[in-house]
Amino acid sequence: MIVLKIIGWVLLGILALIVLALCVKVRFRIEYSSENTSVLLKWLFLKIRLYPTNGKGKKKKEKTPEPQKEDNTKPENTEEAETQKPKEKNDLLQTLYNAEGIDGLISILQSVLGYTKTFFGNMIRGFVIDELYLDVRCTRSDAAETAIYYGEVCAVLFPLLGALAAKCRMKKYDFNIYPDYIARFSEASFVTAFHFTPIYLMGITLGYVFKLLFGVLIKLVVKISGAKKTEGNRNKNIKSEEKSEAK
Repeated sequence: MIVLKIIGWVLLGILALIVLALCVKVRFRIEYSSENTSVLLKWLFLKIRLYPTNGKGKKKKEKTPEPQKEDNTKPENTEEAETQKPKEKNDLLQTLYNAEGIDGLISILQSVLGYTKTFFGNMIRGFVIDELYLDVRCTRSDAAETAIYYGEVCAVLFPLLGALAAKCRMKKYDFNIYPDYIARFSEASFVTAFHFTPIYLMGITLGYVFKLLFGVLIKLVVKISGAKKTEGNRNKNIKSEEKSEAK
């Protein structure tokens, strides 16, 4: 008994440590410019540079493909082989269609899309943007083209950034988009740092899976089994009527 208690307390301690580790925020920092790009990951005591990697791996020698020998032998009785192959029937979809009809299939699809939309919305809210700094320089060959290009860039970027600010929690951000009539080429750079909590994303994912399981899959299985039973009973009745008529 004492050994079992010790093992149980050890397992509870390990489980508590895993839960505490999942409660710690995972942080990313991404810096991009024309000269340098870096992606940094921080979690617990780990600090990993995802890009650029400093490892110098040796390139493996690519094997030259060997010339394939042509097979001039013609298959015999191809028509008979094709006729002997069993034809695949999509009985599941047909049974589902017979059980639910078009309206039922549309309602099932709507429920799946609703669960998926809620799942991605909750996941986006789980990401917190600590910093987002964007700098875009717009330049073209002459002043008129530069002004038109600057307007096109603003028309694309500002709605996207506004939607991002509305969907995610943003602490610090600054967007600097400007025309430059002297520079030779356009340039863009940004710095962003964001974090999320792993246990929150795991809870959202499990909730989504359970909704699909109990809200869609089990209902489908029940309805399809019921439709198959009704079809089986109908076929039995038809066969019995045919036998009675034959007698």
